[in-house]
Amino acid sequence: MKARRLLAAAAALALPLATGFATVPASATVRTPFDHCDGGDSPDRVLHATLDGEDSRGVSVGTLVPGDVFSARTDDFSILRINWWGTTKDPDGDEGQIAGPGWPAPTLAPYVLMVKAFSQVTKRPIRLDDGEISTTAWRPVGSNSPCYTYRGSSSGRLRFQVNDPKRDDNGGQENITVLVFHRP
Repeated sequence: MKARRLLAAAAALALPLATGFATVPASATVRTPFDHCDGGDSPDRVLHATLDGEDSRGVSVGTLVPGDVFSARTDDFSILRINWWGTTKDPDGDEGQIAGPGWPAPTLAPYVLMVKAFSQVTKRPIRLDDGEISTTAWRPVGSNSPCYTYRGSSSGRLRFQVNDPKRDDNGGQENITVLVFHRP
């Protein structure tokens, strides 16, 4: 009789615990930094850079660690002059067109703002992954980039540049804000 009461008491305690675990929805998964970036959540860190149209080297910004995710955007005052005659382009460049041979990024739009990651240790390009393609090539930013995961094995920096084969006649500036989401 005593053993039966102990078993009943144990079952009474175990049942709420078991049902409590069963009520956790299967969709309650941990969100990754990419999910936070893609969902428009608040970033862990915000970086700022200004790409001076007269500087043909581009601009470097930030320190990323392996697994960090970032997106970049520009403000409404970001306009580059692409030649001596005053032709201007916004950060999206010539949308819908492909630059072609002889351009820094021949598969991207002419005059688009673009980004590449470099290792701070080796100075070599690092892969950026947008969830579909992982490459060390220039990636499009434009006025509002997709989310990119930094795939380096050590810390790195981002370099922004405009897709223009002749940057020594440029002017103006592009104001860049980089939203960084850290790995868990």
